[in-house]
Amino acid sequence: MSQPQLDLTYVRSQFPAFSVPALEGKAFFENAGGSYACGPVIDRLTRFYRERKVQPYAPYEAGRLGGEEMDEARARLAAMMGIATDELSFGPSTTANTFVLSQAFRRFLNPGEAIVVTDQDHEANSGPWRRLGDEGIEVREWKIDPETGHLNPERLKPLLADGKVRLVAFPHCSNVVAEINPV
Repeated sequence: MSQPQLDLTYVRSQFPAFSVPALEGKAFFENAGGSYACGPVIDRLTRFYRERKVQPYAPYEAGRLGGEEMDEARARLAAMMGIATDELSFGPSTTANTFVLSQAFRRFLNPGEAIVVTDQDHEANSGPWRRLGDEGIEVREWKIDPETGHLNPERLKPLLADGKVRLVAFPHCSNVVAEINPV
């Protein structure tokens, strides 16, 4: 069975920014925080800021609708990812989310224990973990193969050998070297 072709003209038409003359004919290889949003997302956000930017689930219509829309977004994204809704966490940005996670995980780490980060990561992922080094946690780096950009599991094994590593933080998809890790 042949794969359906992606209609690039249709896809591009969904992004209002690409009809701005100064942006026409440009390629944008940004990460999530710097990407243009498509029209339906802009429409939902605009409606939220105009009509629902109140305490979600509050005992009045705007609060109820805002809460319901948050629940709908969570359910749709969880279904798309094949996970339960309670396995999904939203936050303001990858940087902020990873910082919160690193601080929560910090409670389970002791000085002298180690974590592993990679040089394939965006700073938003590795930075919060690297800063744990200021608190006595040893930070080890799993280096990419400079010829391929791959993270070779054989290079990870020596970093784990002494049994002190409590966490390995690495990306599924690296926007630094355009690598998708097979996890």
